[in-house]
Amino acid sequence: MAGVKPAARRLLVSFAHPDDESFGMGGAIARYADQGVDVHLICATGGEEGDIPPGMALGDRSIGEVRLDELNCAAKTLGIRQVITLGYRDSGMMGAPQNQNPACLWQADPDVLTGQIVEVIRRVRPQVVVTFDPYGGYGHPDHIAIQRATVRAFHAAGAADQYPNQVAAGLEPYQARKLYYTVFPRTFVRLAVWATRLAGRDPRRMGRNHDLDFQAVIDATLPTHARLDLRTYYDTWQRANACHASQSGPGELLPLLRPLARAVFGWQTFHRAWPEVNGRSPGEHDLFEGLD
Repeated sequence: MAGVKPAARRLLVSFAHPDDESFGMGGAIARYADQGVDVHLICATGGEEGDIPPGMALGDRSIGEVRLDELNCAAKTLGIRQVITLGYRDSGMMGAPQNQNPACLWQADPDVLTGQIVEVIRRVRPQVVVTFDPYGGYGHPDHIAIQRATVRAFHAAGAADQYPNQVAAGLEPYQARKLYYTVFPRTFVRLAVWATRLAGRDPRRMGRNHDLDFQAVIDATLPTHARLDLRTYYDTWQRANACHASQSGPGELLPLLRPLARAVFGWQTFHRAWPEVNGRSPGEHDLFEGLD
């Protein structure tokens, strides 16, 4: 970044693991990077608890090193300007023994974690910040931890009496304009629950380890305030997903299926947390909508 003038529009995405940026928001990131927006990504952990597909060779690298290599591949594919890693350990799913590791994100001091994000906001000076919803999408403790700290940091960064040591060191207070949460469309989740029940499965015990609760996802789903058409960037989005091979990133679709997948899945939805929405949804189609 040294010597390179920042773009007029800046977006900060604050997530927990390598792959969150692609699986959760890859299409939107690709769109904004292509439009000349400086996209900065916070990745709080190394994703060490992610499962590696059977037979995948790690060589002399650790799982964490593999995951960060995959993140760099995805960031380059999507056009992310800067990846900021915070160095916490992956906490595993909620209730797992890994939650108790003192180095994991779930055990991080909330004030310290918030201060790290405040520092990034004051340095990057984004107009828009995006993170998870309060349930962390599907209840992952790392998602919840980074969400809580990001919301606190969003409001604290503009106050001179918050983290004054940063101000004394020359980082001026800065208040970002808009805060969004990534959200699943409620209709999509309801269809997923219906399909699992139709297949004779328990929607409260999904996933490889039966630790995903689809009903809880529905219960926690927030209203959609912004819906982005990302069909133009669908192929780039899928290439970024494929970088995350250790997380079983999707392979290449058959050519005949690509147009159908693009039409059905080429959208991403967001809840606007700030400024708060009172009454009717604004129906936004751009996260920078309404900003000078």
